[in-house]
Amino acid sequence: MPKKPHIVLLTADQMRFDCLSAYGNLGVQTPHLDALARESSVFDTAYCATPLCIPTRTTIGTGRWPHSTGVIINGGNPAYPKEKVWGQLDEQFPTFYEHLDDAGYDITHVGVQHIHSQPALRQRVPQADIVETLDHEDFMAARGLPRLYQTDRRMPVADFNDGAMISKPGWACADIAELYPHDPDTFKDIWFADEMEKRIALANPENPNLFVFQCWSPHPPLFAPEPYLSMYDPAAINLPDNVGRWYDGMPATILWGTGGQRGSHIQREEWRRIWAVYFGLVTLADACIGRVIHNLKKRGFWDDAVVIFTMDHGEAIGSHRMFEKMTMYEESARVPLFIKPPGGSPGRRSQLASHVDLAPTICDYAGARAIPGCDGLSLREPLENPGAAGREVVFSEFNGDQARAFPCRAAMDGRFKYIHHFCAPPELYDLVNDPQETRSLAGQPEFASTQSLLREELIRWMRETDDILDIEHNKDFNPTHWAGIQK
Repeated sequence: MPKKPHIVLLTADQMRFDCLSAYGNLGVQTPHLDALARESSVFDTAYCATPLCIPTRTTIGTGRWPHSTGVIINGGNPAYPKEKVWGQLDEQFPTFYEHLDDAGYDITHVGVQHIHSQPALRQRVPQADIVETLDHEDFMAARGLPRLYQTDRRMPVADFNDGAMISKPGWACADIAELYPHDPDTFKDIWFADEMEKRIALANPENPNLFVFQCWSPHPPLFAPEPYLSMYDPAAINLPDNVGRWYDGMPATILWGTGGQRGSHIQREEWRRIWAVYFGLVTLADACIGRVIHNLKKRGFWDDAVVIFTMDHGEAIGSHRMFEKMTMYEESARVPLFIKPPGGSPGRRSQLASHVDLAPTICDYAGARAIPGCDGLSLREPLENPGAAGREVVFSEFNGDQARAFPCRAAMDGRFKYIHHFCAPPELYDLVNDPQETRSLAGQPEFASTQSLLREELIRWMRETDDILDIEHNKDFNPTHWAGIQK
């Protein structure tokens, strides 16, 4: 075995934390992830850096907040090229891939690859074996099979381009929950698992290896192959109380966001059919991750490996009458986090954690040099000492989807969550007594000190990390002001 541990990073895309039995009891079958949780340290409370794909995965890769790198939105839509730069990682910001490459690791990445960088990740680590979505698209095209995201299935939504209002086709309609129309073996995650199996079979256990496997499921549009499409009975699903419901204190600005525009029209009972297919895709992702785990164990990579499982963000799927992510509510912003370190002790961890902590944790265990300017903390100490002190407050940010729009910031202390909206009144939730965030306490006298404290913590964090916005200096902010802010 190598002197350095193998590193394994496993993710799915847009899976709610409470789909997993370690965090909830929604009735979803995830046997492989449940088994991983039993081997791991399970962090009770972890949050994404931002509830959006590209910037939060960039944070996982760099250990820096989205506003620290300038990767704050997805920014890939050709309809507004001025926004592209805000979804692209510049060359001065390294990732853990380069650092593990320098430390002598063999690198294999199969699955979603959302670090959109200059130069591209393949040029940053030319020795790495990278298989991503574009490779799957080539695989499909070679067989004459189309993509599933045709424009005529997309719902038009309003957005901004450098502060100017525009309309665009949204990513996917919430009510698409249908059979995958091709051979299941061509389904993206099943194909990814096939490709990962091939690479594990060829990998050298005598060298330290980094294996990254990132599923696409259960990201919408919700096309599922059998048996997953029909695995769950809609009538038997126990919907959380907040599904299909809007509450006083929720800001109108989130209706503008693509999640609100695509989900607010769907009634509570209509969500059952959508949830059933979503659950099927969660189980599909679990099965694909299970195949990877099985092959890593078979080849001798598992026992001495540091294994990390998390999500890029969650999914509302009707909670708060929202669809997709892009809000600071628990269903969207909270993520699962399991870490199986060599020699660590399984069990629960109460320390607050963030995506910003994953890159420094990976580099720490790999014996790689620290990433310069890293904003996160290695989680090695709480992994090896469950009683270790942790941070008192954790943060998250949001700036828009494909373009910069209505921004917000959030501060969570393990019980209370304060959400500052730049274009709407704030929200405050007691996550112990109101875990589904149905009653905002913002402005209530008995919670004034809590609100003030978290607001001050948020201001301190934003200034210490050079946020592009400031709560006090941008009091009258609106999306047209983005035109005056340069990366």
